[in-house]
Amino acid sequence: MSSENAEFDATAVTGVDTETEKTVAEIWVTVLKKNTFGADDDFFAVGGNSMLATLATYKLREKFEVELPLMLIFENPTITELAKAIEEHIASGE
Repeated sequence: MSSENAEFDATAVTGVDTETEKTVAEIWVTVLKKNTFGADDDFFAVGGNSMLATLATYKLREKFEVELPLMLIFENPTITELAKAIEEHIASGE
C-alpha cells in the first residue's frame, strides 16, 4: 500500500459492490484522505470540493484510460452513481 493512502483503507467504504465502484472508492479515499463514507454518500457532503473533484476526475481518467468529463462527478456525486455513469460512458465509446 502506498504511503499516500496508508491510513485509509477503501475496503472500509460501505455499500461498494462492483469492481468499478471499488475503483471509484479507492480514488475517493486517496483524494478525500478518509474512508468514513458509503457508496451512496455525496462526494461534496463528505468533504469534496471542486478542486478535489478535478483531482478525482484526473485519477479516474488515468485508471480507466478514458476521457471523462469533469461534470460527471458533479452530475453523479455518489460512488454508486459515478461508477454507473463511468460504465455507461465507456460502453458508449465517447
